[in-house]
Amino acid sequence: MEDELVEVMKERYIGSGFKYFIGRVIASAWYQLKILLTYRTQLAIEIIDIVISTLIYYFVSFLVSPEDLVKLGYSPDYLAFAISGIALSRYIWTSVGRLAHKMQHEINSGTFESLASADLDSFRGWIMGQVFYGFTWSSSTFFGSLLIGFALGAGFRVDPIVWIQALFIVFIVVAIHSAIGVMAAGMYIKYKQLETLMVLMTAVIEFFGGVLYPLSLLYNYPILYYISIVIPFTHGLEIFRRIIIDGATITSPQLLFHLGALVLYLPLILLSLKVYERYLNIAKKEGLLSTY
Repeated sequence: MEDELVEVMKERYIGSGFKYFIGRVIASAWYQLKILLTYRTQLAIEIIDIVISTLIYYFVSFLVSPEDLVKLGYSPDYLAFAISGIALSRYIWTSVGRLAHKMQHEINSGTFESLASADLDSFRGWIMGQVFYGFTWSSSTFFGSLLIGFALGAGFRVDPIVWIQALFIVFIVVAIHSAIGVMAAGMYIKYKQLETLMVLMTAVIEFFGGVLYPLSLLYNYPILYYISIVIPFTHGLEIFRRIIIDGATITSPQLLFHLGALVLYLPLILLSLKVYERYLNIAKKEGLLSTY
């Protein structure tokens, strides 16, 4: 299947124009999707995992006092609070960690060197294809978690205008964290062992982002609170929750601070490709593409 991708990248999309770049992106995403559909047992396990994870927080919601949530400035519906946090955090983890994991697989199996033979744009077509695939597959996990939560009684808003705003925020948050994932993938080409760092990053995002507890709890711990507001995920999750649970709008005064913080991280998208290309060029010069 890797050979099929190489042939497509070399023969059908060998031009340097935008049309050919998009062709390489689609080819990269499509071959990854074919791999996923080939392993149907893994696909079934992923679906079961979504259901079980949602059920866990459904039962945990019985132990959380709605009054305490209201005192902290949130809706009393802890199920909606937790499911929205888990769904978005998994989405983000896929955006950040999947690219580095994919890079590890390609290098370990020796196929990354084969891809290098079809390299026409410093792997930008290939990497953007992986981002696009991750975005589409993770979307099914994301919406699956929300739909199961809604079926179990989570109080999400059903207004289409609300969800248009929410999805706009999700797109921005995923784009920013995909940029971090691209940089991590570039670093992996040279440094190889980054699994521990990626696991740590996931723990930091979930802990400081307030996935399972209200962010306002950190007000009593200034150092932890200041760390949390440096993380882009924190702002994205806060906006997302306020929109789909409380029905707030993006331009609500309480959300403008978080929206402004997200905007500040948008330049990472362009920076990520520069970082990735830099490490790729280092690896080419040092002959690291086929070694682990």
